[in-house]
Amino acid sequence: MELRSFEGMVIFQVFFLLFAKCLLHYWSVMSMMHTADKGRDKPSDDDAQGGTWADRYPLHDAACCGQVLLLQKLVQEGANVNARTLNSFTPLHDACLGGHPGCVKILMGAGAQLNPRTIDGDTPLTFACSRGSVSCVKLLLNHGISPDPGLFTKSPLHEACFNGRHEVVEVLIDAGADVETVDSQYGSPLHVVCSRNYPECVELLLRAGANVDATKNYETALHVAAKAGSPEVVQVLLEYGANINAKDISKQRPLDLTDPGSEVRKILTYRDAHPSHLMQLCRLRIRHLLGKERVKFVQLLRLPPLLQDYVLYKFFK
Repeated sequence: MELRSFEGMVIFQVFFLLFAKCLLHYWSVMSMMHTADKGRDKPSDDDAQGGTWADRYPLHDAACCGQVLLLQKLVQEGANVNARTLNSFTPLHDACLGGHPGCVKILMGAGAQLNPRTIDGDTPLTFACSRGSVSCVKLLLNHGISPDPGLFTKSPLHEACFNGRHEVVEVLIDAGADVETVDSQYGSPLHVVCSRNYPECVELLLRAGANVDATKNYETALHVAAKAGSPEVVQVLLEYGANINAKDISKQRPLDLTDPGSEVRKILTYRDAHPSHLMQLCRLRIRHLLGKERVKFVQLLRLPPLLQDYVLYKFFK
C-alpha cells in the first residue's frame, strides 16, 4: 500500500510539472501575440472566424457605449465584427451587456457570430439576460439562438433569475426554455429566485411547470425561501403546493429554518395547522396529471373560463 501511495505521489508531481510547463508556454505565446497586436485597430480577414487577441478595439467600445453611428461607420470601413479581446469578448458581447439593440442589429447584419463564448462561458444571450434587455434577447432568439445552454455555457434562464429580470424570464419561457435546467452550483432557476426574493419570477417558473419540490443538496425551494426570510415567495410556493414537511440533509423542515416571530414562521405555522382546501388540492392534482408540457392546453377543454383560469393560476397574486 505504501509503494502504491508513493507511485501515485510521483505520478501526480510529474503531471503537475508538465501542466505548469504548458501553462507557462501558453502565456508566453499569448504575451507575444498581445505585443504584436498592439496598435493594430483593424484585424485582418484571416482573424474573422476565431477572433483576435487584443485589449480592446474601437468596435468593442462603440458597441459597449451604444454608439450606433460610430459602430456603423467602423463596420462600413471593414472592421472585424468578430474581433476578440483577451477574455474573448466580441463586440456582440459588449452590445448585449450594454443593452443596445441598435448595435446588436448592425453587428448581426454585418455577419457577427451569434453564439460565441467568453473564457467564462458567457454568450451574448446570457449577457442580454443578465442586463434585462428584452429587445436584445428577442433579437437573438429570433435569429435562431437556443434559449437553453450548450455544454460549458452559462444558462440564460439562470442569468435572468439572478437579477430578477422577470420580463426576460417570461420571454425565455415563451421561447421554450427548460425551467428545470440545473446549475451544478446554484441548482434550478427556482432555487435562485427563492434565495434572492423575486416572487414575480417564482410565479412565472411555477406557472410554466417548474417542479416546486425540486431539490438541491436535499433543499427544496421552500427551504431556501424560509432561510431567506421571504414571505411573498413562501406564499407563492405554498399556493403551488410546496411540501411543508420536506426535510433537508439535516432532517429539518422549512419551518425549522425560520427566525422566531418572523412573518415566514407565522405563515408556515398557520399552513402546518390548516391544510389546503379541497379546491386547491383538486387544482394541484389536475396540473400534476397533465404535466408541465400539457397543462397549457387546459384552455382548449370545454370548461367554464373561470375554472380554466383557476387551474392556470391566471388570477393568482
